[in-house]
Amino acid sequence: MSMQQISPPIQTTSFTEPRQSAFWKLWRQIRKPVSTLVWYAVMIAVSMVVLVPIILVVLGSFKSVTEFFSTPYGLPEKFDFFNYRRAWETANLQRATLNSLIATSLGVFFSTVLACLASYGIARFDFRGRSWLRLAFIGGLVVPVQLIIIPIFVIMRQTGLLGTIWSLVLVYSVLGIPLGVLVMVGFFNALPRDLEEAARIDGASHFQIFARIMLPLTRPALAAVIILNGVWMWNDFFLGLILLTREDAYTLPVAIMAFRGSYMTEWGLIFASVIISIMPVLIGYVLLSRQFIAGLTAGSVKG
Repeated sequence: MSMQQISPPIQTTSFTEPRQSAFWKLWRQIRKPVSTLVWYAVMIAVSMVVLVPIILVVLGSFKSVTEFFSTPYGLPEKFDFFNYRRAWETANLQRATLNSLIATSLGVFFSTVLACLASYGIARFDFRGRSWLRLAFIGGLVVPVQLIIIPIFVIMRQTGLLGTIWSLVLVYSVLGIPLGVLVMVGFFNALPRDLEEAARIDGASHFQIFARIMLPLTRPALAAVIILNGVWMWNDFFLGLILLTREDAYTLPVAIMAFRGSYMTEWGLIFASVIISIMPVLIGYVLLSRQFIAGLTAGSVKG
């Protein structure tokens, strides 16, 4: 038998595998910086969408009519508060601001008190139909006010409140309850029951436990409810337009709308009026922002 020479197998080197491994190694190194860069780019773009109109309104509030139409997107020649003084005096914003303060503060106060009482009962007492009662309160959030505006208008006219600021106070006090119940029930549920039991052993009544122990612990949630309800009540235009039939009862959004009809081309005055209406809400949010964020976070943990 002849011996055949067997050649050893030829080993081929694959260039694809090292390239792929090098690519994934490089990608793992740059993935986090690239993701962070993309995230910041998206956030900057979203922020610009929100901030650019606000900046244009602020700059436009310092411009005269000629300057506004000649350079609508440029800086004003001088930062003069003439438009603010004229808007405050001509548009009767003093009275409108007072009306907005009365309607918003009383509406927030009454709706928050009622929501806290209802939320405490739902969260801390065991009774049949408790879950359905909570759903009934929260269901008020999905009912558009345009759907019930005709019954509201008829009731206010029959009670003699139509055209007065008290019609808004009453409606705000009712419409603010569902949001308050949504936030406060979850917060009351998260509070330990040991505090309640210890107070009951010391002889405290249900209302004393609620007012002296439980309610002070809900300050972050209260701040969230006050800000959320206060913002939409302050900016509400639809209810004010329908229910406030007298000029001396106008709130800021309705007064600015009437002011716009008289001074259509003087956008500097209109923008100054808008900035004046924004400032109270902005100041309130800055003062309560920390409690607002803490209240939303705590209220979403349990319940």
